[in-house]
Amino acid sequence: MGEKKVRLLASLLFIVSLSLIVSDCSISKKDVNSEDKKNLKVIQMVGTFAVDVDDPNETVGDADYVFIGRVDEDVDTLYKDPVTIETSDGAKEVSTPYTNYQVTVLQNIKGDLVTDTSIPIQKAGGINEDGSSVILYEDDTLPEEGKSYVFLAYAQDDGSLLVSGPNSNEYVEGIKQDVTSEKMEKGKVSLNEEATEVVSEYENAYENEIPTDRDRSESEFDDEQ
Repeated sequence: MGEKKVRLLASLLFIVSLSLIVSDCSISKKDVNSEDKKNLKVIQMVGTFAVDVDDPNETVGDADYVFIGRVDEDVDTLYKDPVTIETSDGAKEVSTPYTNYQVTVLQNIKGDLVTDTSIPIQKAGGINEDGSSVILYEDDTLPEEGKSYVFLAYAQDDGSLLVSGPNSNEYVEGIKQDVTSEKMEKGKVSLNEEATEVVSEYENAYENEIPTDRDRSESEFDDEQ
């Protein structure tokens, strides 16, 4: 199933779940910071995927780019696919949130994105429009500023990068703010056992990836362009 179809199905299922919720929010979206996000209730999006999202060999094979990236900034949230639903308070328009980030690529695992330069990515999920909850796929998390993750990204037709679906970013603990791609390449970055296991899992998954047969695009931040 194509990415657009998956996103549409997930959006519809998310909207159905929202229609069952009586909203009594006291938090304004503009007042919600990264720390507050952790304390908000989570509404799960449900999607149908062409791969086993719990098998890194399949998710890495399906993704266009897999990389370790440090989150420089949680920029803002966009709302797509608006639909009007009926609630106990009358008609209401709801949309699916997508969070925009600036990240610095520290190590490419699959693909060749530019390194040590802050680039934009978009993450499926985020704070809903009234600020009362966080919308995410099951087994998914929102990246946090200052932390580093293994990202699985899809190049869109316009050259942008979308990170979407369960297990599409996994935290790598212990990467300091002064770490560069050169330090990573030369092995000058000491990771704890858990972080080393995360990185090794995705490196091994790339070596044993199961590619999917789908139309692919290339990121405008691909270093080979």
